[in-house]
Amino acid sequence: MAIASKNAAFKIGANNIAGLNEGSITVNGETIDVTTFASGGWIQRIQGLKSAEISLSGFFEANDTNGQNKLRADFLSGTPTTMSALLDGTAGWSGSFLVTSLEYGAAVDGEVSFSASLESTGALTVV
Repeated sequence: MAIASKNAAFKIGANNIAGLNEGSITVNGETIDVTTFASGGWIQRIQGLKSAEISLSGFFEANDTNGQNKLRADFLSGTPTTMSALLDGTAGWSGSFLVTSLEYGAAVDGEVSFSASLESTGALTVV
């Protein structure tokens, strides 16, 4: 059964990041080629290092002290951020992430926009 994403939450610690209307988490696993002459002409692989990336976008919220402003402060200081990506509001992934980019935009006929990208540092936990 499909799950509506209207209750999704992206959190820093226990605090929701305000103003978001889109977010995703990508969990990656590198592969290592272990093909030998005895592989019968087929490539053989084993799993190597794992990582994750979070992408967020929405409306700029200037007063979001524990969300958007915390991401900016952690980006400027290089401090890892403890994030949770809960795609149905309760279940998802949690871990330590470094903020790798922040983007702010404005248009004469629109809102001030906000987006952020983060990359994992260390293991993730399924929540």
